[in-house]
Amino acid sequence: MRLTGIITDHPSNLVGLGDLHSPSAVLALIGLAVTLVLMVLKVNGALFLGMVVTALIAFFTGQLDFKEGFMSMPSLPEGMIVLNPWTALMDVVQNSLYAVVFSFILVTIFDTTGTMIGVAHQAGLMKGNSMPRAREALLSDSIATAAGAMFGTSPTTAYIESSSGVAAGGRTGLTSLTVAGLFIAAAFFGPLVSAVSGLSAITAPALIIVGSLMMGSISQISWDQLDEAFPAFLIILSMPLTSSIATGIALGFISYPLLKVVKGQWRDVHPLLYVFAVLFFYQLAFLPH
Repeated sequence: MRLTGIITDHPSNLVGLGDLHSPSAVLALIGLAVTLVLMVLKVNGALFLGMVVTALIAFFTGQLDFKEGFMSMPSLPEGMIVLNPWTALMDVVQNSLYAVVFSFILVTIFDTTGTMIGVAHQAGLMKGNSMPRAREALLSDSIATAAGAMFGTSPTTAYIESSSGVAAGGRTGLTSLTVAGLFIAAAFFGPLVSAVSGLSAITAPALIIVGSLMMGSISQISWDQLDEAFPAFLIILSMPLTSSIATGIALGFISYPLLKVVKGQWRDVHPLLYVFAVLFFYQLAFLPH
């Protein structure tokens, strides 16, 4: 919402209401209204159709243009950046980058875990408090992240935007295969994708609606028990304020075991949580982030 201008920085309250007369804000609000109407009417593909309508409005109002065309051959500007993983590993040792690597590992693991659990909850795939086939999901994510890094891309990991696919009805592996095929096709439509994604007002309405759908999961939190409620509240509040899922999870991992110890229920906490609490405290207190 900040990128659309609906929410803006505020010197006193951190955030405030932006200029609702700005073209970007108006476009986002129109797109939100159209998408909500389609969602309420249970139109299949409502999120996608809402983005299409918003993009058409943006095009005819001059906010969206395709100066670079629609198609181009995909290419890597610098080719494969990491040709020899062993050399990269030696660079870490020689330059003593252990803290940096450790920090990235923690952020990646818990950013991905938080995203996967959130999307799985929304899709209704959780079985009690466990996520089926979590090992396979994390393994595929780690392979993709490592492979993407070797080509110099941004992390090819699980993103919360995946929840828009769940909101549209995606529940099975066929959804992932379809998305993968569309990503391959999108590589040949780089200018078109860049133009549309570069205008945040087109994608913001879908993400706002998905956020409202995911809020339903907080009903499962025991709000009448402070040792359960406060860590959850801290996570929910700190994620948007720090712009980091991993930081929110870190604060939750630190506060939850502490409150359980104070309450005398330290046996109810898995030993690994104490280990992660110490690691997260070390990361937040002594490592750059």
